[in-house]
Amino acid sequence: MSQRQLHTGDLPIRVVDPASPIPLYHQVETNLREMIGGSLQPEDILPPELELARAYGVGRHTMRMALSRLVADSLIVRKAGRGTVVQARHDRMEFYLDRSFTRQMADMGRRARSRVLEAATGTIDASAPPPLLGKLGAPCFRLSRLRFGDSEPIGLQTTTIVIEQCPALPGFDFNRESLYDVLAREYRLAITEIRHAASAAIADDLQAKLLQIRKGDPLLVIKTVAYLDSGEPIEATTSVYRADHYEYNIRDTIGPC
Repeated sequence: MSQRQLHTGDLPIRVVDPASPIPLYHQVETNLREMIGGSLQPEDILPPELELARAYGVGRHTMRMALSRLVADSLIVRKAGRGTVVQARHDRMEFYLDRSFTRQMADMGRRARSRVLEAATGTIDASAPPPLLGKLGAPCFRLSRLRFGDSEPIGLQTTTIVIEQCPALPGFDFNRESLYDVLAREYRLAITEIRHAASAAIADDLQAKLLQIRKGDPLLVIKTVAYLDSGEPIEATTSVYRADHYEYNIRDTIGPC
């Protein structure tokens, strides 16, 4: 495959928004991930770091942080004498547990899609996930979704969101919208930490039917709690993923994600 030396004018660069609650390096990283999952090809050579920093309107340190996260995920590689090169995608798909589902799918070059199975408002009570019990009596939104990567069912997610700071959240169409995107875009609530715990299970009849696997097939159960920059938990999710051909990883992050 022939190499292309790219320049910033060749790329659909989104200049960062300094007023956004999303960290600058994360805005840059997200934009580059979209390109790598779309128009960029393996062996493409990215513009020099300083040229990219100027195009995005960020400092060199911010640019370096964004690129280092892509290197850590083996999406790009720095090669002496050649620059920063786009890597070929791995055949085996990997989930990293410190990311939203939508971002995971974008990293894999897939389009995230959802089918809402159940959506209801209520209040936090004794049946809520333990990390949210400090918010007893607070209004909440409970959302159950079947999650797809392109047309393939990948997981079932049941989410409880405290909606004190986002009271109109139940009005959004989560067949189409990303929960975290809505929180950041509409309410300027940035998720800065996601804590997770993993366990194993086997598929019951309903899970097997929805995920298009057999009853008794292995599943990975991931329980996550998302925190705002204030340290306050805003949502807790139990995700059940089919484990037949997906690989799950935990990665140390640099700052908020």
